[in-house]
Amino acid sequence: MKKYKLLMTAELENKLIEVRERVDTLLAKQRAARRKYNKIKQVKKKSIAKQPKSAKPLDLKKYQIKPTGQNSTKQRRVGMKFLGIVVIVAIFFGAWEMGGGLDRAIDLMSLIFVIGVAVGHALGAKDGENKITRFGDGCVRGGWLGFSVGVSLITGSDIAAAMDFGSLMPAMAVALLPPLYGYFFKIITMQLE
Repeated sequence: MKKYKLLMTAELENKLIEVRERVDTLLAKQRAARRKYNKIKQVKKKSIAKQPKSAKPLDLKKYQIKPTGQNSTKQRRVGMKFLGIVVIVAIFFGAWEMGGGLDRAIDLMSLIFVIGVAVGHALGAKDGENKITRFGDGCVRGGWLGFSVGVSLITGSDIAAAMDFGSLMPAMAVALLPPLYGYFFKIITMQLE
């Protein structure tokens, strides 16, 4: 048994010697790599220090974006918004004119109702909310409220009870105007945002 233990310790000593030699070899390689890296670093420092002193600094003002270019882009965007509004209004009123005249498209009571609800909705804007957006949303809500009021008034009238379609259809056409006004103003306010 003692012989076996001695044999075992001799093998362990040999293994330890091999491991120590490997570690020494790796450490020597690491030291050589560090020396090489430090030499390269010194050469770079010397080359940086030897730059000619007559070199002029780079003038970055030539490469900056001029504020007039940014301003013209903003002006172009604003111009396109207003052009969009003109196109929308022209198509809207052109369609009404070609469809039978503007007199069928204008109902002052519906217009006052929609704008009144929209103004009230815009006045209720919280801090940081866009009042134009709130006005547009109020126009749509006012339009549907106006439609509901119009249909309620039509169904409660004697015309609806008598089922007189000759009088009922023009009344329904007027009741459909508030949502139309609401969406028209909403599109306009979307262009203004």
